[in-house]
Amino acid sequence: MWVSTSTGRLFVTTNAAAPAPAVTFTRIDDKAANDPARFLSAIWVDPVNPNRAFVAYGGYNALTPAQPGHVFEVIWNGATATWRDLAVETGNGDYPINDLVRDDLTGNLYASTDFGVLVGVPSGANYVWSPTAGLPRVEVPGLRIHPEQRVMYAATHGRSVYRMLLP
Repeated sequence: MWVSTSTGRLFVTTNAAAPAPAVTFTRIDDKAANDPARFLSAIWVDPVNPNRAFVAYGGYNALTPAQPGHVFEVIWNGATATWRDLAVETGNGDYPINDLVRDDLTGNLYASTDFGVLVGVPSGANYVWSPTAGLPRVEVPGLRIHPEQRVMYAATHGRSVYRMLLP
């Protein structure tokens, strides 16, 4: 299980099913030099590898210029954590990320912002990010994917809920 605090701390536990007093957490955000000192807005844990997660940050890079980034792939090996910036800002601006989901079938990441939804398509070791077609350019605080139906739902601020068929 992966959890975060409002101050940007990220913790992992491998014994979440144990009785409450026995559950132990390891802080991993302090083991990375490129972890932004901002709050985490979303965590998506890989269902195949529970030691791998995609994490998203709110706030602006301008507030933490020495630690930019909004979407990271984090791999925890039990002793160290590797953080890889997925460069969602490239060509898209310095947008805080409100939510993050992953389509496990395609590997695409969807990041919601105050200006719509961005899709990150895997391209080799990197992701290519662009605005999602068919969704309004408004604040989207929440995303959910229904994998069996191949549908993503985007809850917007003041514009209802949108449904997008996934490729």
